[in-house]
Amino acid sequence: MKPLNFLFLIVILFFSGFNCKSVSDENNDSNDLNNTEAIIADHTSVDLNSIPDEWITKVKEVIGFHYCHTSHGSQIMIGLERLMNGSFSNITIKGSKYNYYPDNCNMPDTDQYLSLMDGQYSNGYCETYVSPDLYWESDHGLSLTRNMLNSHNVNVSMFAWCSQLDYYSSSEVENYLNKMAALEKEFPNIVFIYMTGNAQSSERNRYDRNNQIRQFCKENNKILFDFADLDCWYNGGQNIVNGIPMEHNHYHGDQAGHTTYESCENKAKAFWWLMARIAGWNGK
Repeated sequence: MKPLNFLFLIVILFFSGFNCKSVSDENNDSNDLNNTEAIIADHTSVDLNSIPDEWITKVKEVIGFHYCHTSHGSQIMIGLERLMNGSFSNITIKGSKYNYYPDNCNMPDTDQYLSLMDGQYSNGYCETYVSPDLYWESDHGLSLTRNMLNSHNVNVSMFAWCSQLDYYSSSEVENYLNKMAALEKEFPNIVFIYMTGNAQSSERNRYDRNNQIRQFCKENNKILFDFADLDCWYNGGQNIVNGIPMEHNHYHGDQAGHTTYESCENKAKAFWWLMARIAGWNGK
């Protein structure tokens, strides 16, 4: 998504009737998110010390994040909480500046924390276990998503897979890609983040479907959170079984979201990196 210029933002706010956070243009070409290439958060995106403090602050000021997920997707939120509370495995990381505030089906109104709205309203109930049919796959899910985007101060939205890519066909994944691209066109002032699924399965299909998503994002200059890639790498090494990258043995466990706390922490680091890029940081 290209950053909103000031005039366009005023028009949006005037006709929308509510004060929406905006991903701002810093009037600096080197920090301009202009979709000239794909932006991919993966195992190379976990060095929090590389992100200038000013961009951590900017994320809290401008990002209103809408997140839909099932159990695997909770890994990011658990990691964000651990980072904020200073309970990271890496004790040299200080958690105070990585403030994070989630709410269920409501967007927290704060610029002191990263604001995150978790879930979808469905039949008067806040559903926080959001499967594909409740976000993009069905007409009902698309209606729920549109309602959340139209009625809350949202400028970034992401759907997280569970294990559907273990068995989804290439045509089903193509449907996901097409539906996400259609939402981008329908909501040009909102950044949509694509995602790969987890890498716990040894199924070749799972690996191929993740590669299908990666290829689409690279060819079409999309923004991708590469969950599967983060699963596979630890300490500079990638776990490969029978030619297929799989979740690293170091992350085998069920402390939270079907993995270890350390795996959750890694994903939270990559999440902050990606939010900083969306807020305008050039990654350098």
